[in-house]
Amino acid sequence: MKLFHLVCLLLLTSSLAHAQDAHIDPYPLASIYKPSEFFTVTVNNQAVPVVDYNGKYDYAGFAMSDGMAEIVVRIPEGKSITHYSISPRTLNIPARIAGRELHFTISQTSPLIIKINGMRELVLNADSVETDRPPAGGPGIFAIKAKANSHKPATRYIQQAIDDASAFKGGIVYIPAGVYITGNLKLKSNCSVYLEPGAVLLFSGRKKDYTVHAHKVSQKRDITWWIATDSGAENIKIYGRGTLDGNGKFATEQGGIGNHILAVMAASNVKLNGPLLRNSGAWGFIVVRSSHVRISNFRIFNRFDMGENDGMDIMESEDVLVHNGIGIALDDPFSTKTWKQDTDLCRNWPGQPKPQRNIVFDKLVSWTYCYAFKIGQGVMQPQTNISFRNSVVYDAAVGIGVHHKWGTSYVDNVKFENIDIERLSYQNDDHRTWCVLFLQNGDKKGSGPVSGIDISNINIYDAGKSPGKVKGVNESTTVSHVSFHNIKLMNSGKYAATLEEMNIRDTLFSRDIRVNGVVQKN
Repeated sequence: MKLFHLVCLLLLTSSLAHAQDAHIDPYPLASIYKPSEFFTVTVNNQAVPVVDYNGKYDYAGFAMSDGMAEIVVRIPEGKSITHYSISPRTLNIPARIAGRELHFTISQTSPLIIKINGMRELVLNADSVETDRPPAGGPGIFAIKAKANSHKPATRYIQQAIDDASAFKGGIVYIPAGVYITGNLKLKSNCSVYLEPGAVLLFSGRKKDYTVHAHKVSQKRDITWWIATDSGAENIKIYGRGTLDGNGKFATEQGGIGNHILAVMAASNVKLNGPLLRNSGAWGFIVVRSSHVRISNFRIFNRFDMGENDGMDIMESEDVLVHNGIGIALDDPFSTKTWKQDTDLCRNWPGQPKPQRNIVFDKLVSWTYCYAFKIGQGVMQPQTNISFRNSVVYDAAVGIGVHHKWGTSYVDNVKFENIDIERLSYQNDDHRTWCVLFLQNGDKKGSGPVSGIDISNINIYDAGKSPGKVKGVNESTTVSHVSFHNIKLMNSGKYAATLEEMNIRDTLFSRDIRVNGVVQKN
């Protein structure tokens, strides 16, 4: 038997040795970004630029074809690597330390978070090659006429290209590599916008350059929808491997304005595939009262030194899929909410408040100081048929949760399934735990029920420091019909059989809570 295993190992090693190397396309470093002082990266012997970000993490990106990609991460000279981690853990990527180098090989695309010694994290975007990259010119291609890397705004040139592409009924706006300062842009029907690798649309950060669309009372700050769909627009696509930079730190602290980088407003058949969003000055990407939205290969890199900068909020929409990506933000990277028209941010939203249904978050990595995957806090309209699945919590205060704080409507039929919870290093309010499902009468107008929550196939590497909750507000407004199934405590290798074993101890005003089909006593 040992000989058989040895033969299999030799065959596998030989196969890997002869596997075809992937073709690598590194993403260029834009002129406004500094290279990292802490990391250099090569992939199949090609240098991949690393962006110095905000003190907490740096990032780099590249596209790879099918095949093997050998990645070498180097830290500064004079230092040695003593320990490391590569997330998601579920990928089980082995690595080799060689002095100040970390060597490992991948054969599939995925966002990766690498932690070496006590240094900041390195986030690597290993993307598949672009299969839908358009030509830079030709029939139906509308190249912008703005000069790259200029201090003069490119707004009118980009907007004109969008208008022309829309009038063409299916045209493509091509934004080449370079930095373009832009004011508000309006995305119109039957139009695509392609951002070439190395292309950056940059928010100026000056309030005078933008239309004020909302006011955030908690921040005492005006908000603009920086790049927004036209109300009622349809058939819009935003794609490519460029960057939408919200310049949020400067905008909020010196410019006096926050921004939603992308705002899908009462639109339908909208697709986003590939562009990186970073440094938003409010909730980064909002989908509002829209339908049939497909978001894939999504990346939002927000800062950890400014608040109320959610990554993505799906609000009052239906039939939305968010698939394959990574969200990093101090506040919740992936959440759903519903509101009333007189809520501060919503007063200029087109249309009327709508229920939210049929929302899927799939194959995502989340890193935050708050909730990694969340419904709430606003539940002023019904939220039903919502699923978070096949995803990873790299670090958070709360791994998965429903926080019904504002409103009196209900949440029903929610699934959290196939989720790894790797770390819980932070605290949000009094929570530092893997799961919280609770009601809170935040505006003193009452609350609403939460029911039909199915939580299954959860791998818990870190359960946190505080107890979990399944908690209503009174006997008539409860959290009910909650099922936990296959909740695995990775430190022990065992599946939890009771609420106590999974450290969920606060179950006031809850009913019909089951673990592996067995009803639990409150």
